[in-house]
Amino acid sequence: MLLLSTIERAGDGSKTRSGRTGAAGPILPVTDPLGKETPMPATDLQQRLDEATTGARLLEHPFYRAWAQGTLTLEDLSFYSAQYHRQVEAFPGYLHTVADRLPEGPARATILANLRDEVEGDHLGLWLDFAQGVGAAKETVEAAAAVDETAACVASFQAAMSERSLPFALGMLYAYESQTPGVAATKIEGLRNHYGIDGPALEYFELHGELDIEHSGDLAASIADLAGTEAAAQEAEAGAKAGAEAVWNLLTGIAAARGIGDGRN
Repeated sequence: MLLLSTIERAGDGSKTRSGRTGAAGPILPVTDPLGKETPMPATDLQQRLDEATTGARLLEHPFYRAWAQGTLTLEDLSFYSAQYHRQVEAFPGYLHTVADRLPEGPARATILANLRDEVEGDHLGLWLDFAQGVGAAKETVEAAAAVDETAACVASFQAAMSERSLPFALGMLYAYESQTPGVAATKIEGLRNHYGIDGPALEYFELHGELDIEHSGDLAASIADLAGTEAAAQEAEAGAKAGAEAVWNLLTGIAAARGIGDGRN
């Protein structure tokens, strides 16, 4: 398979705390108003990326608020599982595309490690287990037509991975993965407490609730390793904003299709 062959071509890199290859947390040079370069720690860049997403914090979206409150129906969750499946299904392709553009080094190693997690861990299969848990058969999910906002979200990520600057592309990925742990915890709590759902249907969220803490930190360090100017840091911020807004709009499309936010919830 193309994805697996890309993983197998990965070069050596520094080790993360889990033992996988990844970025080691460099500093990013920036230029002060006098034109003198000063180093920016990767942690400062990560804070800037987080601030770039403040206008689209996914836990504040009406759909996820309704999930946390238990006011969604199983039909709502089933519809969501089929729509969001498009993003989950496309995500390894995002990683594959941007990895092919990256030079050998820590940033590329980080993306390939993330891709390996997705493919070898069968994250798409885990998502389908969730869908089944909320009443959506595998065949139904795979055959579901994407609403406009779902298609636009996937298209925006695909375009960024192949056409935009590397800091912008990695910023988009950061915005997606950095919000996942908090969202996953809310989803798990809501599914257990309001819908009595447990077991395999939660495994996708349990895994990403832990794994994406590491992934987002590694991505921030990779951006710092790759970007050497303030302009590149601003590109990463723009990417983070675009990534968060793309997923927010996907949720808005789902909510609109299900009549959520029109007074029912």
